[in-house]
Amino acid sequence: MQLPIDDNNEKQFQYISSLLRGKGEPFYLPDGTPIYPNILNVNMPFETMRIFAERYNNGEILCLYKYENYINDKDLQATINGLQMDADAFWLLAIFCFDFACSVCINGFTIKDSAKKTIEKFINLTPDDEDSAMKLTIKTDKGKMEIENSHAISYILKWVKQAYEQNEDAIRGWTAEEAKDIFNLKEESNSVLIWYFARLMREFFELNPQFVGKRKKGETVSLNKNLLISKLIYYTHLSTNENFKFDAESLKGFFKQYKNKQIIAHSDIYY
Repeated sequence: MQLPIDDNNEKQFQYISSLLRGKGEPFYLPDGTPIYPNILNVNMPFETMRIFAERYNNGEILCLYKYENYINDKDLQATINGLQMDADAFWLLAIFCFDFACSVCINGFTIKDSAKKTIEKFINLTPDDEDSAMKLTIKTDKGKMEIENSHAISYILKWVKQAYEQNEDAIRGWTAEEAKDIFNLKEESNSVLIWYFARLMREFFELNPQFVGKRKKGETVSLNKNLLISKLIYYTHLSTNENFKFDAESLKGFFKQYKNKQIIAHSDIYY
Protein backbone atom coordinates (compact mmCIF):
# COMPACT_ATOMS: atom_id res chain seq x y z
CA MET A 1 0.00 0.00 0.00
CA GLN A 2 1.42 3.32 -1.02
CA LEU A 3 1.98 6.04 1.55
CA PRO A 4 0.60 8.37 2.58
CA ILE A 5 -2.87 7.02 3.22
CA ASP A 6 -5.61 9.64 3.17
CA ASP A 7 -8.53 9.65 5.59
CA ASN A 8 -10.57 11.41 2.88
CA ASN A 9 -10.13 8.37 0.63
CA GLU A 10 -13.53 6.72 1.03
CA LYS A 11 -12.40 3.46 -0.56
CA GLN A 12 -9.46 3.02 1.82
CA PHE A 13 -11.44 4.03 4.91
CA GLN A 14 -14.80 2.48 4.08
CA TYR A 15 -14.52 -0.29 6.68
CA ILE A 16 -13.15 1.91 9.45
CA SER A 17 -15.91 4.42 8.73
CA SER A 18 -18.53 1.68 9.00
CA LEU A 19 -17.22 0.62 12.41
CA LEU A 20 -17.11 4.21 13.68
CA ARG A 21 -20.61 5.05 12.47
CA GLY A 22 -22.09 1.98 14.15
CA LYS A 23 -25.64 0.77 13.72
CA GLY A 24 -28.60 3.09 13.43
CA GLU A 25 -29.04 6.80 12.99
CA PRO A 26 -26.82 9.29 14.83
CA PHE A 27 -28.11 11.43 17.68
CA TYR A 28 -27.71 15.14 17.06
CA LEU A 29 -26.70 17.63 19.75
CA PRO A 30 -28.39 21.06 19.83
CA ASP A 31 -25.48 22.52 17.86
CA GLY A 32 -25.96 19.92 15.11
CA THR A 33 -23.01 17.72 16.09
CA PRO A 34 -23.79 14.05 15.34
CA ILE A 35 -23.13 11.40 17.99
CA TYR A 36 -22.78 8.00 16.33
CA PRO A 37 -23.97 4.78 18.04
CA ASN A 38 -20.66 2.92 17.87
CA ILE A 39 -19.16 0.59 20.48
CA LEU A 40 -15.83 2.42 20.59
CA ASN A 41 -16.91 5.25 22.89
CA VAL A 42 -15.66 7.90 20.44
CA ASN A 43 -17.78 10.88 19.47
CA MET A 44 -15.74 12.33 16.62
CA PRO A 45 -15.30 9.61 13.97
CA PHE A 46 -13.86 11.92 11.32
CA GLU A 47 -11.23 13.18 13.74
CA THR A 48 -10.54 9.58 14.75
CA MET A 49 -9.85 8.66 11.12
CA ARG A 50 -7.60 11.69 10.71
CA ILE A 51 -5.59 10.72 13.79
CA PHE A 52 -5.26 7.13 12.58
CA ALA A 53 -4.06 8.22 9.13
CA GLU A 54 -1.48 10.51 10.72
CA ARG A 55 -0.23 7.77 13.05
CA TYR A 56 -0.10 5.23 10.21
CA ASN A 57 1.79 7.58 7.88
CA ASN A 58 4.27 8.53 10.61
CA GLY A 59 4.99 4.91 11.58
CA GLU A 60 3.67 5.47 15.12
CA ILE A 61 1.58 2.29 15.30
CA LEU A 62 3.71 -0.31 17.06
CA CYS A 63 2.53 -3.41 15.23
CA LEU A 64 5.04 -6.03 14.11
CA TYR A 65 2.69 -7.28 11.40
CA LYS A 66 3.43 -5.47 8.16
CA TYR A 67 1.42 -4.88 5.01
CA GLU A 68 3.87 -6.90 2.91
CA ASN A 69 3.34 -9.95 5.13
CA TYR A 70 -0.41 -9.49 4.95
CA ILE A 71 -0.79 -8.95 1.21
CA ASN A 72 1.59 -11.81 0.31
CA ASP A 73 -0.19 -14.37 2.51
CA LYS A 74 -2.01 -16.42 -0.13
CA ASP A 75 -4.30 -18.25 2.30
CA LEU A 76 -5.31 -15.07 4.08
CA GLN A 77 -5.93 -13.22 0.83
CA ALA A 78 -7.96 -16.14 -0.49
CA THR A 79 -10.25 -15.81 2.53
CA ILE A 80 -10.55 -12.04 2.14
CA ASN A 81 -11.25 -12.36 -1.58
CA GLY A 82 -13.69 -15.19 -0.91
CA LEU A 83 -15.61 -12.91 1.47
CA GLN A 84 -15.62 -10.33 -1.33
CA MET A 85 -13.84 -7.70 0.72
CA ASP A 86 -11.39 -5.01 -0.32
CA ALA A 87 -7.94 -6.17 0.83
CA ASP A 88 -6.50 -2.69 1.49
CA ALA A 89 -9.58 -1.43 3.33
CA PHE A 90 -9.60 -4.58 5.47
CA TRP A 91 -5.90 -4.16 6.25
CA LEU A 92 -6.48 -0.63 7.51
CA LEU A 93 -9.45 -1.82 9.56
CA ALA A 94 -7.35 -4.53 11.24
CA ILE A 95 -4.50 -2.13 12.05
CA PHE A 96 -6.95 0.48 13.31
CA CYS A 97 -8.61 -2.08 15.61
CA PHE A 98 -5.16 -3.15 16.83
CA ASP A 99 -4.10 0.42 17.58
CA PHE A 100 -7.42 1.37 19.12
CA ALA A 101 -7.58 -1.72 21.33
CA CYS A 102 -4.03 -1.10 22.58
CA SER A 103 -4.79 2.55 23.31
CA VAL A 104 -7.80 1.54 25.42
CA CYS A 105 -6.52 -1.59 27.16
CA ILE A 106 -2.91 -0.54 27.79
CA ASN A 107 -3.08 3.24 28.11
CA GLY A 108 -6.78 3.88 28.64
CA PHE A 109 -8.33 6.07 31.30
CA THR A 110 -11.63 6.57 33.08
CA ILE A 111 -13.14 9.84 34.21
CA LYS A 112 -14.34 10.30 37.77
CA ASP A 113 -17.94 11.35 38.19
CA SER A 114 -18.63 14.98 39.09
CA ALA A 115 -20.72 15.83 42.16
CA LYS A 116 -23.76 16.28 39.92
CA LYS A 117 -23.27 12.94 38.18
CA THR A 118 -22.75 11.17 41.51
CA ILE A 119 -26.01 12.58 42.90
CA GLU A 120 -27.86 11.56 39.73
CA LYS A 121 -26.56 8.00 40.02
CA PHE A 122 -27.63 7.92 43.67
CA ILE A 123 -31.15 9.10 42.81
CA ASN A 124 -31.41 6.48 40.05
CA LEU A 125 -31.03 3.77 42.70
CA THR A 126 -34.51 4.60 44.01
CA PRO A 127 -36.42 1.29 43.88
CA ASP A 128 -39.96 0.90 42.55
CA ASP A 129 -40.93 -0.94 45.72
CA GLU A 130 -40.18 1.04 48.88
CA ASP A 131 -40.48 -2.12 50.95
CA SER A 132 -37.75 -3.95 49.05
CA ALA A 133 -34.50 -4.80 50.83
CA MET A 134 -32.06 -1.89 50.88
CA LYS A 135 -28.74 -1.04 52.44
CA LEU A 136 -26.91 2.28 52.60
CA THR A 137 -23.33 2.60 53.86
CA ILE A 138 -21.60 5.89 54.63
CA LYS A 139 -18.13 6.51 56.00
CA THR A 140 -16.71 9.84 57.19
CA ASP A 141 -13.91 10.99 59.47
CA LYS A 142 -16.37 10.57 62.33
CA GLY A 143 -17.03 6.93 61.66
CA LYS A 144 -19.01 4.49 59.54
CA MET A 145 -22.73 3.78 59.47
CA GLU A 146 -24.85 1.16 57.76
CA ILE A 147 -28.56 1.77 57.29
CA GLU A 148 -30.77 -1.19 56.46
CA ASN A 149 -34.14 0.37 57.26
CA SER A 150 -35.89 0.52 53.89
CA HIS A 151 -38.23 3.34 54.88
CA ALA A 152 -35.37 5.49 56.15
CA ILE A 153 -33.43 4.98 52.93
CA SER A 154 -36.53 5.76 50.85
CA TYR A 155 -36.95 9.06 52.71
CA ILE A 156 -33.30 9.93 52.14
CA LEU A 157 -33.59 9.21 48.42
CA LYS A 158 -36.77 11.29 48.14
CA TRP A 159 -35.22 14.23 49.98
CA VAL A 160 -32.09 14.10 47.86
CA LYS A 161 -34.20 14.04 44.68
CA GLN A 162 -36.30 17.01 45.84
CA ALA A 163 -33.23 19.03 46.76
CA TYR A 164 -31.55 18.13 43.48
CA GLU A 165 -34.54 19.23 41.40
CA GLN A 166 -34.71 22.54 43.29
CA ASN A 167 -30.99 23.27 43.07
CA GLU A 168 -29.84 21.45 39.92
CA ASP A 169 -28.39 24.56 38.28
CA ALA A 170 -26.39 25.39 41.39
CA ILE A 171 -24.72 21.99 41.67
CA ARG A 172 -21.24 22.40 40.33
CA GLY A 173 -19.15 19.99 38.33
CA TRP A 174 -15.54 19.75 39.41
CA THR A 175 -13.68 22.43 41.31
CA ALA A 176 -10.32 23.53 39.91
CA GLU A 177 -8.61 21.41 42.57
CA GLU A 178 -10.75 18.34 41.87
CA ALA A 179 -10.20 18.69 38.11
CA LYS A 180 -6.53 17.84 38.58
CA ASP A 181 -7.43 14.30 39.58
CA ILE A 182 -10.48 13.44 37.50
CA PHE A 183 -8.64 10.92 35.32
CA ASN A 184 -7.83 7.39 36.44
CA LEU A 185 -5.47 5.18 34.45
CA LYS A 186 -7.14 1.91 33.51
CA GLU A 187 -5.02 -0.99 32.27
CA GLU A 188 -6.56 -4.29 31.22
CA SER A 189 -4.96 -7.72 31.04
CA ASN A 190 -3.50 -9.06 27.81
CA SER A 191 -6.40 -11.50 27.62
CA VAL A 192 -8.86 -8.60 27.63
CA LEU A 193 -6.78 -6.86 24.96
CA ILE A 194 -7.04 -9.94 22.72
CA TRP A 195 -10.78 -10.19 23.33
CA TYR A 196 -11.36 -6.48 22.71
CA PHE A 197 -9.48 -6.51 19.41
CA ALA A 198 -11.55 -9.51 18.33
CA ARG A 199 -14.74 -7.83 19.56
CA LEU A 200 -14.07 -4.78 17.41
CA MET A 201 -13.36 -6.93 14.36
CA ARG A 202 -16.47 -9.02 14.92
CA GLU A 203 -18.54 -5.86 15.35
CA PHE A 204 -17.50 -4.85 11.84
CA PHE A 205 -18.78 -8.14 10.44
CA GLU A 206 -22.02 -7.82 12.41
CA LEU A 207 -22.52 -4.36 10.92
CA ASN A 208 -21.78 -5.73 7.44
CA PRO A 209 -23.58 -9.07 7.03
CA GLN A 210 -23.18 -8.81 3.26
CA PHE A 211 -19.67 -10.25 3.58
CA VAL A 212 -20.68 -13.89 3.56
CA GLY A 213 -18.75 -15.02 0.51
CA LYS A 214 -19.18 -17.98 -1.79
CA ARG A 215 -16.80 -20.74 -2.72
CA LYS A 216 -16.34 -21.68 -6.31
CA LYS A 217 -16.79 -25.33 -7.12
CA GLY A 218 -13.79 -27.32 -5.99
CA GLU A 219 -12.36 -24.55 -3.77
CA THR A 220 -11.36 -25.34 -0.19
CA VAL A 221 -10.68 -21.80 0.97
CA SER A 222 -11.91 -20.98 4.48
CA LEU A 223 -14.63 -18.34 4.75
CA ASN A 224 -14.74 -18.57 8.54
CA LYS A 225 -14.69 -14.99 9.88
CA ASN A 226 -13.77 -16.07 13.40
CA LEU A 227 -10.78 -17.96 12.03
CA LEU A 228 -9.77 -14.89 10.03
CA ILE A 229 -9.89 -12.77 13.19
CA SER A 230 -8.07 -15.49 15.11
CA LYS A 231 -5.22 -15.52 12.58
CA LEU A 232 -4.90 -11.74 12.85
CA ILE A 233 -4.53 -12.07 16.63
CA TYR A 234 -1.52 -14.29 16.05
CA TYR A 235 -0.03 -12.32 13.16
CA THR A 236 -0.26 -9.00 15.02
CA HIS A 237 1.51 -10.66 17.98
CA LEU A 238 -1.33 -9.94 20.36
CA SER A 239 -0.79 -13.60 21.20
CA THR A 240 2.11 -15.94 20.47
CA ASN A 241 -0.14 -18.98 20.89
CA GLU A 242 -0.01 -20.78 17.53
CA ASN A 243 -3.43 -22.31 18.15
CA PHE A 244 -4.92 -18.99 17.01
CA LYS A 245 -3.42 -19.60 13.59
CA PHE A 246 -5.05 -22.96 12.94
CA ASP A 247 -8.58 -22.83 14.36
CA ALA A 248 -11.06 -20.52 16.06
CA GLU A 249 -11.58 -22.58 19.22
CA SER A 250 -9.25 -20.46 21.35
CA LEU A 251 -11.03 -17.31 20.21
CA LYS A 252 -14.41 -18.82 21.01
CA GLY A 253 -13.14 -19.36 24.54
CA PHE A 254 -12.27 -15.67 24.84
CA PHE A 255 -15.71 -14.61 23.60
CA LYS A 256 -17.33 -16.94 26.13
CA GLN A 257 -15.11 -15.79 29.00
CA TYR A 258 -15.74 -12.09 28.40
CA LYS A 259 -19.29 -12.19 27.04
CA ASN A 260 -20.48 -9.80 29.79
CA LYS A 261 -17.35 -7.66 29.84
CA GLN A 262 -17.87 -3.92 29.52
CA ILE A 263 -15.03 -1.64 28.43
CA ILE A 264 -15.45 1.63 30.32
CA ALA A 265 -12.04 3.14 29.61
CA HIS A 266 -11.45 5.82 27.00
CA SER A 267 -8.65 5.75 24.45
CA ASP A 268 -5.72 8.02 25.24
CA ILE A 269 -5.31 8.68 21.50
CA TYR A 270 -8.68 8.59 19.77
CA TYR A 271 -11.76 10.62 20.66
